[in-house]
Amino acid sequence: MPWSDIPAPYRRAASLGGYALAAVLAGSEIVILALALNPNVNADYRAFYIDQTTTCLNRDATGSYTLGQTVSFRSDGAKRAASIKVCGWSGSAGDGTHSLGETSRLRVKIPPLRDSLMATLQMAAVIRPPQITQRVVISVNGVRVHAETLFGKEPRTVSFVVPPAALGKADTLEIAFDYLDGIPPTPAASNIYKRSIKLVSLRLDAI
Repeated sequence: MPWSDIPAPYRRAASLGGYALAAVLAGSEIVILALALNPNVNADYRAFYIDQTTTCLNRDATGSYTLGQTVSFRSDGAKRAASIKVCGWSGSAGDGTHSLGETSRLRVKIPPLRDSLMATLQMAAVIRPPQITQRVVISVNGVRVHAETLFGKEPRTVSFVVPPAALGKADTLEIAFDYLDGIPPTPAASNIYKRSIKLVSLRLDAI
């Protein structure tokens, strides 16, 4: 039936229906675009994937730990180490665990403490001449506690005190490593693939 043969009231209703459908579709597109530009995601997801303000995507990992115990990050301690690695680490290998990106984190559950902790780590620098050193800043529960410059390929023992101010009343200890001189595998590689250190072991002792 030609459009002109359809009674005027029906033509008007059809036109209004078409306009309404177009408005609904346009509104849907605006909503989808708004969600794409400002998705409703948690802060960790946003920082890693959207804002790209970190190379360390937080995950819910908190390993149990007994004070005085040495955790190996070589192949022989892979299972134990995996339980405390939060982000910014590769898998354990024979010579230790490589850092990945510009930040790495470990998280362990600890008993209540009244005094300080002594942290002892073995780690080695990843070097590529002419760069022969790696600067590492270590924080515990958000408090900066140590800075170290590593050089040479052999692992070094690094010890420092974790003060009560960093411990507070928390039952977990989050250790963050920030790398100032990470080396990308290729010039075009993303920052999340930078290499800085190889972590060999970790030990925490009550003082």
